[in-house]
Amino acid sequence: MRNEKMYQLRLKMGLSQRQVAEAVGISQSSYAMIEGGHRHPRKEVEKKLADFFGVTVDELFFGRDNHGSRLEEGEPEGGGGGARGSPGD
Repeated sequence: MRNEKMYQLRLKMGLSQRQVAEAVGISQSSYAMIEGGHRHPRKEVEKKLADFFGVTVDELFFGRDNHGSRLEEGEPEGGGGGARGSPGD
């Protein structure tokens, strides 16, 4: 199953898979496999990708939305409502 969050963030930033891959130091084919849901990256690559997209590793790979991405800069930090780290997030 495709990593929809990664796909949408990349499209919103107007970047190709190759551009993201180069920015985080992996091959385009590795990035395509990760975004396409065919491979899960090593921990250090998870962190680089999350940092690149301005989200947490949990949000990018496990669907836990702890805060907004860097694409939502107009929102104050911690915005989005709800307590951070509450059960059920």
